[in-house]
Amino acid sequence: MPHIRVSGLPELVVAKLSESLLEALADVCQAKPDSFILDWISTSQYRHGVKIDDIAQVEVLWFPKDPETHHRAEKVIREAVLKAYPNAKQVIIMFRQLAPSTYYKDGQHY
Repeated sequence: MPHIRVSGLPELVVAKLSESLLEALADVCQAKPDSFILDWISTSQYRHGVKIDDIAQVEVLWFPKDPETHHRAEKVIREAVLKAYPNAKQVIIMFRQLAPSTYYKDGQHY
């Protein structure tokens, strides 16, 4: 935890991102890198009947954070995505707050 879902990028790019992005986000969040999970979601995006491959979407699911942490995490993610995949013309980053009372890991409640 946090969970990071990435779509709109090739799987190999996401695998490469996992080598450095999780460390950088752990630094922003003052957490252990092993606490982060990076998911690649295989999707196809279309606009006007044409497949597009220049929009990366990143969804971060985590417990509530302050706005400054969001800004710093967004910058780290955006810069990492653009470095790993220069073809991206847009990088969309969404933060979804999870309520600790609804999160369990291995039967343990947060």
